[in-house]
This record gives sequence, C-alpha cells and structure tokens, in this order.
Amino acid sequence: MRWALAGLAAAAAALALPQPAAAEGPEAAGVVIVGIPGLSWADIDEGATPNLWALADEGASAAMSVRTLGSWTCPEAGWVSLGAGERAGGVAARDAQCSAQSALEAPADTGSGWTVEGWDAFIEANSAFNYGARLGSLADALAEAAQAQQEAAAAAAADGEPAPEPNPGSCVAGIGDGAALAAADTEGRIAYWAPGLDALPEAMAACDVVIVDPGVVVGDADDRAPDTTTDYDQLGEDDTEVGTDATSPVEDAGAITPDADPVREAAARAADAAVGQVREALPEDWRLIVAGVADAAAPSSLHPVLYTGPGIAPGELTSSTTGRDGYVQLTDLTATALAVVGADIPAAVAGSPVAVRPDPGHTAAAAVARGVDETAASAANAAVSPNFYWTLSFTGVAVMLAAAYYLTGPDRLRRTVRTLLIAFSTVPVAGLAAGIPPWWRTDHPKLAFWGLIVAGAAILTAAVSLPWTRRGARPVLIVAGACAALIAVDQISGATWPLHTPMGYTAQAGARFTGLGNYAFSVFAAAIILLVCFIPWRGRTRVWGPLAIGACAVVIVGAPMLGRDMGGTLTLVAAGILCCLKLWGRRLSLGSLALAGGLAFTVFAVGGVLDYLRPEEDQTHLGRFVGSVLDGSAQLILIRKARAALGTVDESMAFISFAALVAAVIVWRRRAPIRTTPVAAAVTGLTTVAVIGGLVNDSGMAIPGFTAALAFGLLAVAVGPRRDQPAPAPAPPATRAPAAT
Repeated sequence: MRWALAGLAAAAAALALPQPAAAEGPEAAGVVIVGIPGLSWADIDEGATPNLWALADEGASAAMSVRTLGSWTCPEAGWVSLGAGERAGGVAARDAQCSAQSALEAPADTGSGWTVEGWDAFIEANSAFNYGARLGSLADALAEAAQAQQEAAAAAAADGEPAPEPNPGSCVAGIGDGAALAAADTEGRIAYWAPGLDALPEAMAACDVVIVDPGVVVGDADDRAPDTTTDYDQLGEDDTEVGTDATSPVEDAGAITPDADPVREAAARAADAAVGQVREALPEDWRLIVAGVADAAAPSSLHPVLYTGPGIAPGELTSSTTGRDGYVQLTDLTATALAVVGADIPAAVAGSPVAVRPDPGHTAAAAVARGVDETAASAANAAVSPNFYWTLSFTGVAVMLAAAYYLTGPDRLRRTVRTLLIAFSTVPVAGLAAGIPPWWRTDHPKLAFWGLIVAGAAILTAAVSLPWTRRGARPVLIVAGACAALIAVDQISGATWPLHTPMGYTAQAGARFTGLGNYAFSVFAAAIILLVCFIPWRGRTRVWGPLAIGACAVVIVGAPMLGRDMGGTLTLVAAGILCCLKLWGRRLSLGSLALAGGLAFTVFAVGGVLDYLRPEEDQTHLGRFVGSVLDGSAQLILIRKARAALGTVDESMAFISFAALVAAVIVWRRRAPIRTTPVAAAVTGLTTVAVIGGLVNDSGMAIPGFTAALAFGLLAVAVGPRRDQPAPAPAPPATRAPAAT
C-alpha cells in the first residue's frame, strides 16, 4: 500500500507543475472595443475591408467563441455578456435569424445620464440560469476602481501625504445601441452614451473604456438561410458537451449557405468603414479591439478578434480560459478591458485577460487563412458529431447484446461475433485518430470523415486478427494500447487532434479548447484499466507496473499543462485504486471504498489548491473552481453541471449505456461468477469509471456510454466464450430379469 501512496503523491505533485506565464504588455491610456456581430474571418479581405486587413496585419489576432447560454448567440446576448464578463442571455426571442435580438433600442436620456430601458427584465431573465451572470460587472468594476482611488486620495490627504490624483475616466462609455447593453452598470445606468461615432473623441475623453456598436450586423440575406419558428428554449439547458444532440446545428436551424451575397459584402464594408473612423480618432497611447461579438444567425461559428495598440506585438492571442494559442472567448474581452486600464477583475467576470504570443512572421494573409481554416474545422466537426454519436450508440446496442451472446451462447457464429466486438471497439480509437488529417478541407468533409473512421477501424481490426496477435488477450492489449498511446501523445505534444473530431470538442461550443475532453477521458480511462488488468505482470512488476501506468495516467488526465480534467482526475484515481486492490487479491469492503474515495479526493484537492496558488493568468479551471469554492460561487457551477448531466439521460449515448447494463445482467445470470482475478479487477475498474465519471462530469450518460463502447466488447474477448457443456452420456440399456420357469 505504501507504494500506491507514493505513486499517488507523485501524481499529485505533477498536477501542480507550473505553466510558462505569458508576458504582460505595458499599460495603455484606454481601450476601444468595436463589436461587429456576425463578422467572420472570411469577411476580412485586403480589397473589400482594408482597415480590418491592416489590423490583422499589424496586431495580434485569434478565433473567438461567442457561446453564451444557447447553441448560438444573437447580438443582444452577446452585448449583455460582454458587459457581464459571463455567459448571459437576452430578453427578446432567439430566432434562427436573430431578428428580434438584432433590433436593439437606444437607452433613455434621464437628463443626468442614460439608462437601459427594461433593464430589470434582463436581470430577471438571467436569474433563471445557473451561470450567475452579474450584468454590468464591467462598469461596476471601473466604478469601484474610481471609488478606491478617491478613498486612497482622501486617506493620503488626511495623513498629510501627497494625494494621488484620482482618474476621472474610470468608467465605461458606449456608442451605439448594442454598446449601451455592454456599458451599463448593474442598475442599467450608463456613464456616457452617444448614438454615433462622431462622439468618439468626447467618449474617450470621458471614459477609459469605450465600447462601440457601429450598428452593423454582418450576415447573409434572409433568403440565403432557412427560416424556422421562434426558439423559446431555455437557453442554458443545451450547454452540456461538444456536439451533443441538443447543440447540433442541424437540429437548431439547418445549414446556412456559406457563399457571401451582396448584403453580407455591403455590411462588411460598412463595418470596415466604421473601424477606419475609429482608427483615425484613436490616440497613440490607446489600444483597439475589433471583434465579432455575436452570431448573425444560427448555426454558431467562430469569429475574429483583432487587437492592436501600444505593447501589442503581431502574433496570436490566447487566454487562460482556453489554454490554446489562437483561441479566446467573448468573456475574455471584459477581463482584458479591465486589465488594460489597471482595474481589478472581480470574481463575477469569468474571462481572463488575453495574452499575446509574438510571431515575427505574422502577416494578415496568414492570420486570415488560419482563422478561416479554424472556423471551417469547427463547423465541420459540429456537423458530423450528431450522426457519429447516434451511429455509435445504435450500433452499440446491437454489439452489447452480441457480446452477451458471445459469452453465454452456443458455438455458432462465435468467430464472426468476436470480430464484430473487436471492430466496434476500434471505432472510438479511429474517432480519435480522425482528427490528425485535415479532413474538413476536402470537398466532401462528411464523406472524408466517415472514410477515416472506416479505414481506421478496418486497419486496427486487421492488425489484431493476425495469427500472432489474435490469441488470448492480445487484441485487448493492442486496441487499448493504441487508444491510450494516441491520447497520451496528443496531450504531451499539444496537438490539435481533439479540436477536429467528435471524440474531442469543438472550439465554437466554448466548453473546452485544450486538455482532455469528457469523451476522450472515458475511452482513455477504460483503456488504462484494461492495460493494467490484462498485461501479464510477473513478480514485483505486479505492483510496480499498475502503479506506474496509473500514476502516468493520472498526470496525463489532471496536470494543468496536459489534460486539465477535474472530474476525470477524481474518477481515475478512485477507479485505479479499486482496480489495483482487486488485482492484488484484496477483498473490497466499505473500508476499501472509503480509502479509494478519500485518496481520490485528496489528489483532487491538493492539485486544485496548488493550481489555485499559481498566478491567476496561469490557473486552469481546476484552480478557478477552488477559487469559486472560496468566494461562494461553486454552488452555481455544481448545479449547472448536475442539470447538464441529467439532461443527457435521453441523448444518444444513453442507449448504449442502458444496453451495456442489460447485457451485463444477462451475462451475470447465465454465466457468473467468472472467477479470474484480471477479469474481476477490470469489471471493478470499468464500473467505477462509468458510475463515478457519469456522476461528476457534466456529460452524464455519455461517460458510461463511451466506456462501454471501447471496453465492453474487448472485455468479452478477453473472457472468451463459455465452453459448451458435454452432452450427458446415454443411459445404459435396462436389463430384464430372466423369466421365471
């Protein structure tokens, strides 16, 4: 047991290894944020939009997820979220064309300032969601900074010391109707507002943060996208995981014709002209951010962010909320604005200040090409994901029952069923590998994706069907080893495979940009359990081997620079401990369960606290969760994740989970007990992964679903079919007594 504790201690220490911190740029006198709903990378053209092209050339850029509370973000929700620094929703109906949420009203002039009419309706609408958005956090943070400056000046004057001069511009100004929603404080009041860009110099003189809505939504003409009925759904209930049925763009509104039309081109030119006007009025010591702050219509997409000004070198942007160069989130703009002017970032702001990764070879052409490619990859991934999940699930139902037949049925078709079980188990592995080649760049992305899945599964199935690989547990070790190796290489190398496959995540969903997604974790954990149980350990390696594999797996799942998976770390430690205890011949008891749970929580807590103690810009969501526990907002996170998990009960991967349960009951009733230590350990570990993983992750039923997809068939192959009982010997013929004479 001391070796197990030593391995866990090493894993916990590795979870806290620091990441390289991004260099901070110099402070600027102020920042202007120009929001252009619907702006895409494809709209940025050297001839049609020269100002946007120049910004892309001279500054830093990134692709931005604008995901807020629903599957797509209309302008009203985008502006409100920018002011809140958290995912928030609008009050108008969210239709597929965003018509209602694009028709924004100007704030009311009260004589002493401006106020957003109907602000209470925004507060009430967002109180129903579990993101805890505090509308107006941006303006309130600057107001608090101004108050702190005044108090510091008063205290200095009272002590007879030189009083620092308070900054009169510690406020947010808005220009345009949408900007009023972002510039309002928690009461709906606006420090300065004007309807047009002619007032920009006056706005910059009044406030250090100026938000501009040029009044342009860059979108296609109405006849280029299908019209759908108004969407009155609960905006936060479909935010569970990448590419789930509820977040499918096909289910939401259908596909929008991708080619630009004159309406879109005219809107892009108008937006570019507004950006040019801002650039001309911008002082040299101010920074400028231009961003597509919302979608123009469904489905959602990635949007460009262009950042220039003093201290901003050409290159890519990133933030600690994404952890991946070239990607940021809408809420990061809120934190960035506060950081530029030196204001404290309140806990209510979920985003983090963006950091620049300088690139001496940066050009506008390269930045735009990269952004267009990232947008296409994300959209293509979202398009193929629902079909992949449903195909995997429905096929999996039959395969789970086939596994029960293989283990308990007669000899007929056993070889065919065995091949079927192995082939199905290779599909998740093929799904992981499908992200390596750029399939989304082909003329027929869906066909290319499915071709990769079929080819990958066929190659791996053939590899384990050779005379020297098909014996015993070798197919299990090869498939599980390939799965674990793919994920380990991806996490260690920092590759982008998970961004471009349904087994990972899509950037436009804004759920995860790096690390280990819930689906990939499920198959990775299942692969680790199978490897630990079925590798033929000898002597002392029976202890050291499982410990080494388990410790490395925990590091890959939970380390801040690798998997960053909070729930996965907790799950894998508990599953690994119970699996090893069973493998070492220990009898599981309530004490064993308590030990596994206690050590898992300890590793989780130690890793989280150490991550929290790092600089805020370097923290992962694990450290930020610890911060939410300390500030009292963790309850909202837990409630949101619980609701998301419960919402997966009727989604695609739930069917394979239920089928696996039914198949397990059939096997148990017809063949149990299976008295082999590796099999018992594997069943223990896999069950723990499925149960605990499904409870602590917001993907819910998808965790046991993907665990079964990889492991159930392989476990059946490792166990092998039941040997048919020999037919009873015929009874000897009865002998007749001799007849009496």
